[in-house]
Amino acid sequence: MTRWLASVQSLEEAQSLVEHLPDILDMKNPSQGALGALTHQTVTEIVRWVNHRCLCSATVGDLTMQADILSAAISDMAATGVDYVKIGIFDEPDLSRCIEQLESTIKAVHTPVIAVMFADQLPVQKMIPTLAKAGFAGVMLDTAIKNGQGLLDHLSIGTLKRFVVEAKSAGLLCGLAGALTIENIQQLSPLEADYLGFRSALCHQQTRTSFLDPELAKQIHSQMNAGMPKAKTG
Repeated sequence: MTRWLASVQSLEEAQSLVEHLPDILDMKNPSQGALGALTHQTVTEIVRWVNHRCLCSATVGDLTMQADILSAAISDMAATGVDYVKIGIFDEPDLSRCIEQLESTIKAVHTPVIAVMFADQLPVQKMIPTLAKAGFAGVMLDTAIKNGQGLLDHLSIGTLKRFVVEAKSAGLLCGLAGALTIENIQQLSPLEADYLGFRSALCHQQTRTSFLDPELAKQIHSQMNAGMPKAKTG
């Protein structure tokens, strides 16, 4: 069954979801880019408030692909007590080398690390085998440029299905995000990704930097838990 992730930017937003907690409560600062990071203090406060009622994840920020910078960011965010640390995979010249150099950090922190790739800025090289070899626990697709275009504006259902199959074949958790709407749930659920991630769809007027609306979260929670049959694809 595909589960759902909700991104929050504050303890107040997290608390507003108390009656409809997602499977993963994700923490990021949407005003600071695709994977803007919250302060470690805020993340720690949210983790303590959640108190194991759901899983927690947090992003480390839109950082350059330098292993020393990312290693420090991963270690520091893991210390907050989150269940998953998420880092962005940006198409830079030293990308593959950077991922290889992160292996020792990923295996040392004992907190699963999730790689986030961007549908509108996908690397030319196939990254999933490299990510799996380096010890990443999972991989997500998102969108880097937040201009109203969503995941399905960049990649077809067929391409997304291949991504899910490749990730799962490599033993990785798999998530899909990127300005997803409530309507996208029915389209994407048959792909059987492990998670669908939401931020814009939870906010007033689909504006990701606006305050989260608990009523919209209730609607997504209901749709995701409706037990829709999985259609056969491929």
